[in-house]
Amino acid sequence: MSASTALQGQVALITGGTSGIGRAVVELFLEAGMAGLAVIDVSECDLSGRDSEVMVGQFDVSDSDAVGKFVSDVHERFGRIDILVNNAGIAPVVPWSEVTEENWHRVLDVNLNGAFHCTRAVWNHMRDRQYGRIVNISSVGAFLGSVSAHPAYGVSKAGLIALTKSLAKEGASDGILVNAIAPGSIDTPMLESFGPEARVKYAEAALLKRQGTPKELAETVVFLVSPASSYITGATLHVNGGALLV
Repeated sequence: MSASTALQGQVALITGGTSGIGRAVVELFLEAGMAGLAVIDVSECDLSGRDSEVMVGQFDVSDSDAVGKFVSDVHERFGRIDILVNNAGIAPVVPWSEVTEENWHRVLDVNLNGAFHCTRAVWNHMRDRQYGRIVNISSVGAFLGSVSAHPAYGVSKAGLIALTKSLAKEGASDGILVNAIAPGSIDTPMLESFGPEARVKYAEAALLKRQGTPKELAETVVFLVSPASSYITGATLHVNGGALLV
């Protein structure tokens, strides 16, 4: 049985699912024949014509009330939430000289607090069933610090790794496995926002001399939420083409 086939009948919630890594995860989950899929994004998400039952919430994950209500609606409709992928994130290009209290908090509110809100909202549902899989999308920036993006970007992604470890300790006895992925340079709209010079620079930094694809990241997510990773929790998987050897 393949990792994706093993997800049949499960219900997943993914944030930031309209483009890039998030959209690739959504596509693989849909192919897996899941019983239900819920997507949160600030952008409109067109998933019409799909076989799996899909719910879409168009709002910001930094809004804890909206997150809580949506998760309740998802659980009411499908009766379970097996998987959470905290992928939503922003990476505005802001040099230190232009950092303000407002834009600092904005990055943290989406990238780190958004993951906290979503995790807190699904946690009791997973604990009640004694089963859950949570994947937090961090970044190589958690280890190297921000390069092109706002200084708070690296801070938020490092925070996700610390959150992952804390939640892994908390959830182990209740069958909840929590892991993180630290992508390197991935061919997404976020990368495009950094400009063509950065794109070339990041590709050259990788031993494989290229950007990763969103599907390569999505396949790592599928692995972490499948039975193939049943003895992995509290870990950070580095998917960066050899740009950072840890």
